[in-house]
Amino acid sequence: MGWNEVLATGFTVFTIILLVCAVMDHHWILVETKMQNYYSGIWKVCIKQVCSDLIAASPNVYGARTLLVLALFCGIVGASFMTFTYRYSSPFTIYRYLVAAMGSLIAAALVFLALSIYTIRISTHSISRTGNITYLWSFYMAWTSCPSFILSGLFSLMAHQRLLVHGSSFSDGESSTITSSSSEWTSSSSSYLENSEEERKMSVSARRSLHK
Repeated sequence: MGWNEVLATGFTVFTIILLVCAVMDHHWILVETKMQNYYSGIWKVCIKQVCSDLIAASPNVYGARTLLVLALFCGIVGASFMTFTYRYSSPFTIYRYLVAAMGSLIAAALVFLALSIYTIRISTHSISRTGNITYLWSFYMAWTSCPSFILSGLFSLMAHQRLLVHGSSFSDGESSTITSSSSEWTSSSSSYLENSEEERKMSVSARRSLHK
């Protein structure tokens, strides 16, 4: 395994873990008002360490949540193709990093779209005019997963290119091996036929000499 494959696998796994932690955590924004302070994520809102489901979320938040889940799905599918699915299936081995690259780049686009929708929704919310909204570490962690997915996709494309080069050279070597083996088999078959013909002629000559 070359350094391209190692970096592609490492970045993909790291980014998936990063995005899972960001999506599951509730420290996305901190809202400070005159009456109370609370923090919220895309699933729950927490007041004084007591968290409840984010029931009255806007369609934008639901859309961002759905897009992030789809991004996770694309990343996991790409990682599975890279490491397990077709790793030992010779006709598809050469394409496993291409599928992983497509999954990572699609996931990066989905994360970017989801976080853009979420950011626009928070910045235009009415509470931003009556209180102070601060973005927390889970929000920035989710944003970090976007360039990480892009890097994993680029490294996966480089790994795919490397596999194409090695695969073509392997195919050339394999075809030359098959050609040489076929030539050897043909020459050995010809030698066997010639020996059989000589033995047959000697046998006929011996029979004629006996009859005389």
